[in-house]
Amino acid sequence: MPARPVGVYRDGAGGWYFKVNVGRDPLTGRRTQVTRRGFPSAAAAGRARREAVGKVDGGVLRASSSVLTVDELLDLYLDGLDADARLSAKTRFDYRHNAQSYVRPLLGARKVRDVTADVVVAWQRALAKGGGTKNGKPLGANTIRLARSPLSGAFKLALTMGVVAVNPVAAVPRPRAPRSIPRHWTPEEARHFLDLMEGDRTYPLWAFLLGSGLRIGELVCLRWTNVDLSRRAVHVVEFVSTLGHDLVPSSGKSRDAVRTVELDDGLVRVLRMQRTLQAEERLAAADYVDSENVFTKAGGGSYHPQYLSRLLATYSCELRLPRLTAHGLRHTSATLMLASGVPPKVAAERLGHSDATLFTNLHSHVTPTMQREAADKIGSALFS
Repeated sequence: MPARPVGVYRDGAGGWYFKVNVGRDPLTGRRTQVTRRGFPSAAAAGRARREAVGKVDGGVLRASSSVLTVDELLDLYLDGLDADARLSAKTRFDYRHNAQSYVRPLLGARKVRDVTADVVVAWQRALAKGGGTKNGKPLGANTIRLARSPLSGAFKLALTMGVVAVNPVAAVPRPRAPRSIPRHWTPEEARHFLDLMEGDRTYPLWAFLLGSGLRIGELVCLRWTNVDLSRRAVHVVEFVSTLGHDLVPSSGKSRDAVRTVELDDGLVRVLRMQRTLQAEERLAAADYVDSENVFTKAGGGSYHPQYLSRLLATYSCELRLPRLTAHGLRHTSATLMLASGVPPKVAAERLGHSDATLFTNLHSHVTPTMQREAADKIGSALFS
């Protein structure tokens, strides 16, 4: 009778199973074994055990924590992000928000060792159908991609700690987001909007957003000290991010966001109009808040970016124009520049984009018209 392979045992149902040591639990320090059952013979169990030992020796199969949950792993990971000075407050806030809203409700109580690629696939499908979200509504591909970020980062940490052998999130493709054209107005719609808004106290704000292409987070903290009307330029040096309802100042989204934006005569007139309006409101209000901001409420207080986006969306509907947010005005400004023949690199620099190629791809809906104009100009030069 052949000898029974080492580490192979008979179970009570007549089958065979094996055990193999895979090292020590990285958190408890205890020796850990893996057990596999259901083999028809001792020889089959022995062959499977030899394969498992090879995986242990190759580092593919290793001890994983028997107690660590996804919630606990997220806590470790997110606490590490808070200590990383390279990350903005906005980034840290978004990671915590996405973990709390989309990862913890469905996966938080699971053991880390039990999260496989199949579990990640099921989680993404649940989010797409509405499970695990705060309001129960299905999530789009872009939001699911954002929700993956804290989960993937947490499992990268687990991989480094030796808690898992693979990152299950990395093994699952990200959902493909359908390519969409940024919502914007046509030149005719933009002019129509400004014509209808003329006389409203917010007219200078909208006109400046359209003409300058500033981010809404740059506009709400633009100061008069950074405006040089004699040189017809504004210096964009500050930016505010929205964390819930709170605003967090920073020195710009990137190095390219800090820039000088040249002004045409129309924008100079708009800024002079805004300065006159502020002077009149300062005299009319006894409790006027005297800030250095260029664009303020009637009482001098600062605008919140979300308020301005809601206000513009309301105006859009009232004026029977396509619904647009404040960020949509920035896309409109970019579209107007490209349609007017401004080189993409120049337009990207004016808007503070760090990647001119990404900027061009984002606004490629303008390219067909530019290609037609280029063809006409070449034809005119050669054959006219």
